[in-house]
Amino acid sequence: MAVILGEIGRRWLTYTLANTQQALRTWAYEDQLVPVPSSGTWRVVEAALHPSIDAMCAIRPTGALGPVLASVRQPLAWWLVPADEADDLADLRQLTVHPRGRVLNCPHEGIGSEGGLWLEPPDGSGRLTPVSQLGTAFRPAGVMAR
Repeated sequence: MAVILGEIGRRWLTYTLANTQQALRTWAYEDQLVPVPSSGTWRVVEAALHPSIDAMCAIRPTGALGPVLASVRQPLAWWLVPADEADDLADLRQLTVHPRGRVLNCPHEGIGSEGGLWLEPPDGSGRLTPVSQLGTAFRPAGVMAR
């Protein structure tokens, strides 16, 4: 049985869950959100959706863009960043740095569910958006100044 890239990303995202198989079944058969707490590896940084899209456009060409989850209902985006660097963004008023264990309600990548969708899905590589680049994009001299 071939393993597709999306499956690798889903397994990476859920490796800390007590019941990974249940989460994978929920995405495969029920098309519902799965609550995934931030792991010891990554933390969640929240920002408004539209400025996040601008920031993604600035970061993507560097090849360093990590997973970004969005909600069109709220409209917010949640960036997955290295856990040990997340607090470096605490001084930026446009960003909310959440503590370890913050739960993200995650849809199946590529499908979306209940207003949530991955703007940049996890690919299984473990790549996270570098805090330095995210901070630059949201600082006054960054892309947000446009």
